[in-house]
Amino acid sequence: MDGEMLLSVYHRLFKSDSGLPRPGYVYSDAVMILIHVFAVLTNHSARWAHNKKNWPLWARRLEFPSYSQLMRRLKEPVIAELISTLSREYRSTLPVTREKVCDGKPMVVSGFSKDPDVRSGKACGEWHKGYKMHAIMDSAGGIDAFDVTALDGGEPTIMRELIKQVDLRQAILRGDSNYDSNPLYGDVADAGGRLIAPRKKPGSGLGHHPQHPDRVRAIEQLEASEQATKEHEKHRIRIEQGFAHLTNVPFGFWALPNFVRRLPRVKAWIRTKIMLYHVYRNLSQTQALAA
Repeated sequence: MDGEMLLSVYHRLFKSDSGLPRPGYVYSDAVMILIHVFAVLTNHSARWAHNKKNWPLWARRLEFPSYSQLMRRLKEPVIAELISTLSREYRSTLPVTREKVCDGKPMVVSGFSKDPDVRSGKACGEWHKGYKMHAIMDSAGGIDAFDVTALDGGEPTIMRELIKQVDLRQAILRGDSNYDSNPLYGDVADAGGRLIAPRKKPGSGLGHHPQHPDRVRAIEQLEASEQATKEHEKHRIRIEQGFAHLTNVPFGFWALPNFVRRLPRVKAWIRTKIMLYHVYRNLSQTQALAA
């Protein structure tokens, strides 16, 4: 499957304008992205991917830039935007539902790391150093929006920005108790959707502060019956399954490699992992329909 994924990205890149060098450049953006994609696909560094001996035979005919030029070009905003465009294109071929789920995935690094961008935060009930991926996933499996922060990034705060990237009209966004936030309930409602998140302390009072109507509705719904809670968890488990899928496929990110440090590089790595995840889902869907 890895070879098919690389071929799919190759054909998409070189059958578009990105396959041609921009004015003033010798090498196209497509070449830069393909080398980066090969590194992320195989969980190796860019220097390893820059060595043609590591590539499939069909790809060795490509002309590569110098390593220093590759690393300089990969930092350009146009590269990040092209990878995001690719991800959206592959995502658009996957099913879309009105059931959305949000969650955060910790990415722990060594406690001895000197990376100045990492922060300490809770992961699996314990304190660690690292980063966190925040995501909105469709119940059908596609990832609609994501961001990466230090591990102490507030989930409701980040989610308030992420929902601006997703069409939530007539949609239900489900989260765990970390997303039980009045401002977030308000923003989701303003976007045309409805947030459902349980409280950290079910059965407690609401205090004297004004409560968003959708929060009151969610509390009444989830705490009125055990069946409603089970129904919520049945839908919310989709993002756990999605994260599990992301970490179990060969190209998945079960941990950050030791050469992926500093926030911009971590974001670039995760951005490409998500794009490849959509490529994988697209190819799997195509093969299933052809069977």
